[in-house]
Amino acid sequence: MSLFNNDLRNTYIYLLILIIFSILLFVPSTLNRDLHYRDELRYTEVAREMENSGNYFVPRLGGRIYTDKPPFYFWFLIFSKEIFGEYSAPAMVSPSIISAVIILLLTFLFARSILDEKYAFLASIILATTVLFFSLSIFVRMDLLMMVFITAALVTFFMAYQNQNNCFYLFAYLFIAIATAIKGPAGFLIPLATIFGFVIWDQSLEKLQEMKLMQGLGIFFSVILLWLIPAFIFGGKEYIYDLLVLQTFGRAVNSFAHSEPFYYYFTTLPLTLLPWTFMLISSLFYIIKHYRNINTELKFILSWFFWPLLLFSFFSGKLVFYLLPIYPAAAILIAYLCRQVIVNQENKKFIVIPVLLTIIIIIAGSFFIPDNIEGYNIGSLLKPALISIGFILLIALVLYFKKNYLALVYLLAIAMLFFSLNLNLIIVPIASQNYSKRPIAEELKGLREQKNVENIAAFRYGQPETLAVYTNFFIKDLGTEKALIGYLQEKQEAVILISEDDFEKVSAIFNQQDVIYHSNGYNLIYHSIE
Repeated sequence: MSLFNNDLRNTYIYLLILIIFSILLFVPSTLNRDLHYRDELRYTEVAREMENSGNYFVPRLGGRIYTDKPPFYFWFLIFSKEIFGEYSAPAMVSPSIISAVIILLLTFLFARSILDEKYAFLASIILATTVLFFSLSIFVRMDLLMMVFITAALVTFFMAYQNQNNCFYLFAYLFIAIATAIKGPAGFLIPLATIFGFVIWDQSLEKLQEMKLMQGLGIFFSVILLWLIPAFIFGGKEYIYDLLVLQTFGRAVNSFAHSEPFYYYFTTLPLTLLPWTFMLISSLFYIIKHYRNINTELKFILSWFFWPLLLFSFFSGKLVFYLLPIYPAAAILIAYLCRQVIVNQENKKFIVIPVLLTIIIIIAGSFFIPDNIEGYNIGSLLKPALISIGFILLIALVLYFKKNYLALVYLLAIAMLFFSLNLNLIIVPIASQNYSKRPIAEELKGLREQKNVENIAAFRYGQPETLAVYTNFFIKDLGTEKALIGYLQEKQEAVILISEDDFEKVSAIFNQQDVIYHSNGYNLIYHSIE
């Protein structure tokens, strides 16, 4: 007797392939590279200081309270460090990779309820290989961790909506609360925009009474207060004010950071959805053509994609990754198009034209890659991927004439896999050597520990405290020439971390000087007063 029936066995096979594909796509990015300045080093340093201080509710950077982000993500970084034993790139990127895999599995399981299994699998592969999702999966960022709970919230909401299981609504509220605690308002704005937009479109406002709104609010605020109360106790009211008012509403209205025009996402989305942009456009044209056939499931997917996009366009503060949680909806829309065209024998041009157009544009674009980008011959470094894409075009033509349209679509994912392997195994290690701050930080650590140099400062470096990931001590930043002059006059001897460009501008300030170390555009200047 078989342990699993055929359907369940197929599901496990799809899940296993998806996990293996994710490992091939994401994990090589963590090998042979250092943490990137600034974001990766900054988040890692916040986690390091949190672990060292034992204060797990109020993040700090350089000993000062860090109000940009809540503390939850840093707990995951600390936990990952305990597993790996150090604050390395593999350790710090692991939470992003694990989050990405969970999102892909959730996307598959959700799409499986409204599409055939093989098209649900396709939706997850599409999501994994979009430029933005792939990029954030291989960096130290909290966006994907928040996205796990936003995706889970929307999945559980729709399960409750479809199956009239009110208990699942409570899980949705819990996931929304956790997403909010991880990164802030996007954690509840994206699900709420999706849910209320969908309910209105589906003309089922009466269902709001079934959604246990009061219990949901109780769950939401309980989770938030479980953090805010200790944060108030350890950080004080100024910390709470900066976090909730300045960092939250300050970014939404008249943003002090990342202010962009209304149309910003409509211009960046096509780039971040590559190589699936034309497929998404084709799916939207298909849906418009068959508008009368839109069912409840499709209304929900469209609401998941469009309402957050529209809402966030009104906010003044914008970054491309703010809307990452709508990408599963985009991937499912593309998979939906493929199913409709292939299963229902619709016009194959909805698939063939965008796939071939994408491959041709990629190949054509390769001829315009500059010979030199910041010292790298990108064309030469990308040659393995470009050659493989040329072969993919030939395979695409064969598949077209054989009318194997599903395999034709998968060629875009294969092309992205080749690109990622080319990037992660060839380009990233070379780039890491040129951007890494580890060598110069370890040199500073040696000066402090072996040569007893106490006076170490940086000039216009920008958050030199993040180097404490490697040095285990903070470096003061001298932001003005006046501050540099005062520091040099005060100290009999000192070592100054300074960029080559800045050193050329202020070299006359130093009485006696010696460039004792150089790495990646930065010098260590030994200064003494005899």
